[in-house]
Amino acid sequence: KHIHGAHKECPLPKSRKDIVDCALSFHPSVKRGNLKIDSTSKLEEQASQIPNPTLSTRYVKGDNNGEENSELETNLSFTLELGGKRGSRKEYAQAQKSEAEASNDATKASIKITTILNLHRLRQVLEEKKLLVEAISAFSKVIGQLKKLPRLSAEQEASLTLFEIALEETKVNESEVFEEERKLEHYFHIATGHSLEEIKDFLPRTPKKWPSIQPPKSENSSPEIEKLKSLANLAGKELGIQKSQAWPDLKVGPSFAVERDGAVENKMIGFNVQIPIPLFQANGGGKAYARSELLRAKKNISLTIAEENHERFEQLRVYESAVNILNKTMKFNVVDKKHNRIEKLYLRGVVSSSVFLDSLKQKLSYLKSRNNREITALKALWSIHKYDGKIFKERL
Repeated sequence: KHIHGAHKECPLPKSRKDIVDCALSFHPSVKRGNLKIDSTSKLEEQASQIPNPTLSTRYVKGDNNGEENSELETNLSFTLELGGKRGSRKEYAQAQKSEAEASNDATKASIKITTILNLHRLRQVLEEKKLLVEAISAFSKVIGQLKKLPRLSAEQEASLTLFEIALEETKVNESEVFEEERKLEHYFHIATGHSLEEIKDFLPRTPKKWPSIQPPKSENSSPEIEKLKSLANLAGKELGIQKSQAWPDLKVGPSFAVERDGAVENKMIGFNVQIPIPLFQANGGGKAYARSELLRAKKNISLTIAEENHERFEQLRVYESAVNILNKTMKFNVVDKKHNRIEKLYLRGVVSSSVFLDSLKQKLSYLKSRNNREITALKALWSIHKYDGKIFKERL
């Protein structure tokens, strides 16, 4: 049994918005993304580090005509990074953090859509479950009435058989709905830590008025495009690092030497300089690869923009088609009233059992079909919000 506070979870929700906001912070995928952001935020400190100085020493000893000769040399070298290496590393570290944040935003966008669709689907499942329970009760009642008759006609026996088959089929449908309910419960337990009892009072209703879709604004980008832009920025900073590595590191510092030639000792102070000579290469291979990666990242952006534009157009058509059907067809409460009238006529013996059975099956089928169209419209709507870069601005 779920007990609030027995494990980590969000505070008890007070609205649908609380449930969605909880999923955007509590979902394990978001938590993993936040951990990566926290980790990459330390990279700039690492990139800003200055190389430690190097201490080297050399001592040689020998004999010259019976006199002992020796030489001791000590060098302290400080590394001067030329070509803006340190600055390039810092910019690359900042770009890594930005990429982690953009990736986490793309994850959040997917989680928000999934959470909203699952909230709507949970409401539908509970409605279907209630209807199936009513159908089982109705079938059982009719079967009981037929079995109480002292003698059945051929038509009544056929009706009894049909109702018994329909009852078993409805039980199977009820088990399928139960399984889907458990899957939804598992999702919300993982995403928010809440049980169904804690969120079922805040489930969204069937939209009475579907919003019209406005043309996208050019300055807005989807979370996926923002993620690809951050990768392109990261590739650009990598190119900066490769360019800076074409420059050598200058090592310079003081030197101290002591020479002994028999009884004579000489002490000397000076400085040392070391610099690699770019004779064979100037990191041309590294720069070429970094340029190709930058070009690839930019191409990915243009390809994904074209793909999303086409997908948005298709989702818009799906949305308009689904909403058009939902607006044109009867609301479910109207169908329910019509079925109740047929049920009363059957109980009075005015219509046949086959008519009542068909009416009840049509009622169940219509609810499932309408729910399917509703989820299709909602999925298309929130996909369009994502492509338009409004996924975090729009509310449930």
